[in-house]
Amino acid sequence: MIDAKSEIQYILVTRLLTDMARAGFLTDEELAAAKHLAVEKYRPSTVWE
Repeated sequence: MIDAKSEIQYILVTRLLTDMARAGFLTDEELAAAKHLAVEKYRPSTVWE
């Protein structure tokens, strides 16, 4: 079953993180770690890692 709230939260968080990395607030390593944490927290069903 898809949890729409978690899916939306995951999308918003990863977009925000990507924008932060583009702006220079996060390094590539920090971005990867943050995205990994987002997957663990929200567990979106559409993410296959």
